[in-house]
Amino acid sequence: MTPARELELETLRLEQVGRVLTAFYASPPLNFVTTSFLRDLELLTGAVDRDDSVGAVVLASDVEGRFLTHADAGELGAMADLPLPGLSAAAILPFWKLVNRALGLPGGATAAQPLGPMGVGLLWGHRWKKTILRMNRSGVVYLAAISGPTLGGGHEIALACDVRYAADDSRVTLGQIEILAGIIPGGGGTQRLPRLIGTGRALELILEGAPVDVHRALEIGLVHRVVPADQLLKETQATAERLANRSPSAVAAAKQCVYDATDRPLASGLDRELAAFLSTGSTAWTRRAFKAFAADLEAHADSPFVAAAAAWIDGTRIDHFNDGDN
Repeated sequence: MTPARELELETLRLEQVGRVLTAFYASPPLNFVTTSFLRDLELLTGAVDRDDSVGAVVLASDVEGRFLTHADAGELGAMADLPLPGLSAAAILPFWKLVNRALGLPGGATAAQPLGPMGVGLLWGHRWKKTILRMNRSGVVYLAAISGPTLGGGHEIALACDVRYAADDSRVTLGQIEILAGIIPGGGGTQRLPRLIGTGRALELILEGAPVDVHRALEIGLVHRVVPADQLLKETQATAERLANRSPSAVAAAKQCVYDATDRPLASGLDRELAAFLSTGSTAWTRRAFKAFAADLEAHADSPFVAAAAAWIDGTRIDHFNDGDN
């Protein structure tokens, strides 16, 4: 069996010291969450579960001032441009459950590829759910060393980690920005935030779409600790070293009890959330938002949610409501 640290991955650089495996993400210059990263994370989490030498995984960044900025809007925009009818989440849910099971069968991922952007979107959702649930059910502890903007899908990956440390740096912001583009979180945000910070604060974050700074994130419980930027990796790895020495079976059992301590199973909630995400993503509102995002990205050479967020947050960037098609 190949040790996890010897995986050859496109977007992750791996280093192991003792029982701690650190995975450094690099997709310069902006470190968007891409399908390549998601594929690599799926491969890594699977390998880690088979590797008895790993007790903790630290997710970190190889790009200065960045962590997991948010999902790559270029990839998601291609999905939004598909000529799909406006469907309700209730109509999408049974279809998604069927497709999700099919994608999990041998050859399922290969069969999705000829479907183009639709196949990419379905495979994205399947891999995302599979990977974050595996992280939560694992006897390995996952820690995030948050060193830059962590929004949308990037925030949801961070939320899937068991422990989150953040740098005391003005560049670090956290939140769910999807509603600014006319969609809702689709990678766990609506399910994890109420469990983590309560319904009221979760709704505020999701409906506002405005990121919070690192100190507010600590205050409301999005991160566990804020540390000096130059000590972030060292502090996170030190905690990982400690937790990596816990009993894997006890870690897995504790995580299962904590993550399942809700009225609705997380897996069921994730299905319902993704169905709503797909439904909200098939509107003209969202297509306009993705086009505006692309224009702003070119103009600022950075995510507008980082470089020019104010107009998006206050709702003035796009006039969505004059043509009656929302």
